[in-house]
Amino acid sequence: MENLGKTSGSKPPAKSDIATTADDLQVLLFRLGGRSFGVPLDHVRYVSKMPIDFSGSGSETEDHFVFEGSPLPYVSLWDRLGLNSEYAEYEEMQSMLPARKQDHLDWMDALEYSIRNGTAFAKARSPHECAFGKWYYGYRAKDRRLALLLGQFEVPHATIHGLADKLLGMSEAGQTGEAVQAFEEAKHTTLAKLMQLFASAQDLVVELQRRIAVIVAAGDDTCALGADGVREIISVPPEHIKQNAGKGLGVQSNVASTLIIIDDRTVVPLLDWRTFCGGAMAAA
Repeated sequence: MENLGKTSGSKPPAKSDIATTADDLQVLLFRLGGRSFGVPLDHVRYVSKMPIDFSGSGSETEDHFVFEGSPLPYVSLWDRLGLNSEYAEYEEMQSMLPARKQDHLDWMDALEYSIRNGTAFAKARSPHECAFGKWYYGYRAKDRRLALLLGQFEVPHATIHGLADKLLGMSEAGQTGEAVQAFEEAKHTTLAKLMQLFASAQDLVVELQRRIAVIVAAGDDTCALGADGVREIISVPPEHIKQNAGKGLGVQSNVASTLIIIDDRTVVPLLDWRTFCGGAMAAA
């Protein structure tokens, strides 16, 4: 498990002291569903990346997160707050890419059959018209690594689709042998490259879903909170700490009784994490 950071083991302040302290409040800001939330830094024991195979949200959410060899009650903040992970698109891609990869293997099989048997070829000849192409030319990757990888798809993908007109034309002109030879060459070069790119993209989108678990503790209460990622650690002066009236921000006051104001304009809920963890800890 890869650790992102660690705080001191000092005793956390009482929950009721958060909004009344005379000192600046140190807050860990984290990302969740495209929004920012915070927890007092003194409550944070560790921030750790989730294992790739850990089910952090949804119907199969794990009950416990293993930290330093011990299972801790786990709470999916996405599920509790009704937010979609900012990485949800990668989950969709993870299931989509293998299907689109198989589409192109089937496409090549159909083309080979048409070349060898002189039958009609009914699949999409334009790279913009297949299911992958319709997605590919409309998608804009937010992650730089993914954008660079997807950029490598265009040439081999377009080349594969260009084989239909070229090779079927050769076959219709009586050059079936030459068409089959060209097909076999493309199968072991261009198609192989395209398959390699699909595999690399599949691996990358799995890696890009590496969410975090924020290990929080106060007194005898300890649990792990699932979130998208860490933003930063900030120092909040007392005058920027306000009580949540339960209006706006879409967060109920029993979930975040305190709000913090950043840069005089951005308001971020400070989560009462024990509200979430109480049931999980009782069940544990």
